[in-house]
Amino acid sequence: MEQKFKVYIYPDGDPKTFYQTPRKLTGKYASEGYFFQNIQESRFRTDNPEEAHLFFIPISCHKMRGKGTSYENMTVIVQNYVESLARKYPYWNRTLGADHFFVTCHDVGVRATEGLPFLVKNAIRVVCSPSYDVGYIPHKDVALPQVLQPFALPGGGNDIQNRTILGFWAGHRNSRIRVILARLWENDTELAVSNNRISRAIGELVYQKQFYITKFCICPGGSQVNSARIADSIHYGCVPVCTCAKGA
Repeated sequence: MEQKFKVYIYPDGDPKTFYQTPRKLTGKYASEGYFFQNIQESRFRTDNPEEAHLFFIPISCHKMRGKGTSYENMTVIVQNYVESLARKYPYWNRTLGADHFFVTCHDVGVRATEGLPFLVKNAIRVVCSPSYDVGYIPHKDVALPQVLQPFALPGGGNDIQNRTILGFWAGHRNSRIRVILARLWENDTELAVSNNRISRAIGELVYQKQFYITKFCICPGGSQVNSARIADSIHYGCVPVCTCAKGA
């Protein structure tokens, strides 16, 4: 299957506006940017839609936001674009979009497309969080780990003797699991748990340096659909531990 698998990228849309290319390859939106870049350079890409197994809808909601587009107008732009593809090509209508996919790696994209049920319910959505709070449909959607590029510090290694803290988490109490986590663990002497973000006033890159001395980095779901904590943990050599509230 891997040898035969092909993806067709719709060529429609002006790359200078919202299509084909992402806004940038740095910062917390880098995952979306690299997704666009890598799929365009992929060996799975085909210029022949008749041999494609999947179809990529190359529209960047983040790029729209960067141009000051409102969420209401973003929804209209996405709808018009997808409907134009359905009129011009026969592929959407064959499956009602079940073999189409698009990437929305931040709350910007989620808010822009949540008003388009025909797109969200039918097409495969690549999101930076598998949170059920953002309408994630587990039998079809795909979670894309968010990467904050460039990393602030070099990668960590297997220096277990220097990792003196059992577990670490710092962030806002903006979800049920985070409230529970802070309540249970913030006074545990083996853990470094803070129910607020680490202030830059106490030192440069204190948050990132904490990963270097920790064995397990706790990655609790929050209120937003984006978090680079998992990728940060792996980069700095800390084992990520993903947690969520039951039923969430």
